[in-house]
Amino acid sequence: MSKNVKPSFSKALFSGVLLDELVFPYPEMDKEEKENFELMRESFKKFAQDKIDSEKIDKEAQIPQEIIDEMKELGLFGMIIPEEYDGFGFSTTAYVKMLEAVTEQDPSVALTLGAHQSIGLKALLMFGTEEQKKKYLPKLATGEMIAAYCLTEPGAGSDAAGIKTRAVRDEKKGVYVLNGSKIWITNGGIADFFTVFAKEPIADTKGDEHDKISAFIVTRDMPGVSSGKEEDKLGIKGSSTTEVFFDNVEVPFENLLGQRGKGFKVAMEVLNSGRLGLAGGTLGGIRKVLKDAMDHITQREQFRKKLAEFELIKKKVSQIAVDMFAAESMIYLTTAMIDRGDVDYSLESAMCKIKATEVGWESINECLQMVGGLGYMNEYPFQRALRDVRINPIFEGTNEILRLFIALAGMQERGEYLKKIGGALKDPIKGFGLLTDYATEWVVNRVTTERIRDVHPSLTKAKADFENWAKNLHFAAERVLIHYGKNIIYREMVSERLANAAIDLYGMIATISRVDTLIKKKGEEKCQREIQLCNAFAEQAWRRIRRNLLMTDKNIDKDLKEIAEFMTEEKQYPFETE
Repeated sequence: MSKNVKPSFSKALFSGVLLDELVFPYPEMDKEEKENFELMRESFKKFAQDKIDSEKIDKEAQIPQEIIDEMKELGLFGMIIPEEYDGFGFSTTAYVKMLEAVTEQDPSVALTLGAHQSIGLKALLMFGTEEQKKKYLPKLATGEMIAAYCLTEPGAGSDAAGIKTRAVRDEKKGVYVLNGSKIWITNGGIADFFTVFAKEPIADTKGDEHDKISAFIVTRDMPGVSSGKEEDKLGIKGSSTTEVFFDNVEVPFENLLGQRGKGFKVAMEVLNSGRLGLAGGTLGGIRKVLKDAMDHITQREQFRKKLAEFELIKKKVSQIAVDMFAAESMIYLTTAMIDRGDVDYSLESAMCKIKATEVGWESINECLQMVGGLGYMNEYPFQRALRDVRINPIFEGTNEILRLFIALAGMQERGEYLKKIGGALKDPIKGFGLLTDYATEWVVNRVTTERIRDVHPSLTKAKADFENWAKNLHFAAERVLIHYGKNIIYREMVSERLANAAIDLYGMIATISRVDTLIKKKGEEKCQREIQLCNAFAEQAWRRIRRNLLMTDKNIDKDLKEIAEFMTEEKQYPFETE
């Protein structure tokens, strides 16, 4: 991490530190940018209502060219590209809000835009040279070139280090010769600009060669670049998803993105940033389906009552609202961190992606349940929405992998500190100062609790619950590290519980900050519903946190693993009643 970058709020939480200045007050969009964003959103909505037929896009598995052309005219392909390169120069917040609005109209259309900007051209923005930016960004801003992100391969999905695509330097020609293929590439069939990750042999200081990942700009017009047929997908059928092939493609040296051998860092930083677009887009998908479901339950009668009057339906509706409010609060707190440019947001980005995509799946599933058999019929949009949203927990790092990342990255700094403590115990005289500091910290932490700033009295309990369980996350992480040491990387169920607790804590602080800031702006009387949403989420969250942290010590993980190993040997469910 750069010396100028402030530490992550959530990483600090694992170490027992509350950096409340990173989350209070809740951020607001710049007034001028908000006006520009709202103008673009209204222009898009008007166009979408007239031209975008989601049922037709789904059936034909293609977005009509006229829609792509209209989006180019509206400037939607250049939202995050700076104005000096002919883009709109939107902040991350405005961009994610726009993706939310587009997804509300059609997820396939939103995915096309998101894959182009959130990940396709993002490496160029983050790591490109000025010459590279001047050459490509204006064409990417207008949509003359559409971008794709080429990382995944048949043998390398979540394990990006396993890629086989190779780039070999030809010093005489001044090119890299690129060979390999990528799979499931969004925009693969329509892109002209590809961010490609490949391994190249790089000599160390001793002259020994080692394969390391580098990132490259590859364009469609380079001989040897081709794409396969469109994949037949469960959902988001209108988006282009293909294999992309590289057969002896000669890529000029000047098309290297970032430094040689630093491609893994490029890939991860792009994904860290890009996950917010996916998270925000998911909220838009929920909004549309929820509106349709609410129309149905407020009109449909059973047992001489509107469906909306039944308590179990109210439970579903309110839970969707609580979960959306928390996810939304997390997302736009994090986009503001990105826009600041001086905060490590890697954990928070992963948390937002997990929360939003799982809320998306659960909420749309519940909407279908609320409308009953009608939701299962192809003539209604509910089944399509369920198919479209299902990919989101898989996209841009599966939620399982991201949970492990959250827990292990969160505990890393504390683990290094405890390792030093372990070394000091071997030589207590030499390490006396370190041991004394640790003993003092141990005592202080157990009789005091780090506090966040004062909040409105209506949020007092939520604040106290957050402070209490933030302290308990720190204690649990420390116990886990002491107990498992470096073997924690193999205790994935334990790590998952710590990650889930951290996600809920971030949701709590995001909602508390949002509502506290809103009350200060509008007054308590005008914020009653927001107060209810915040307190409801906090109440549910701390109970989940308690369960997760307790189960880091007391669990049935051993039994579950043995059952799974038995099932793996059998390769089926081998039981039946006598």
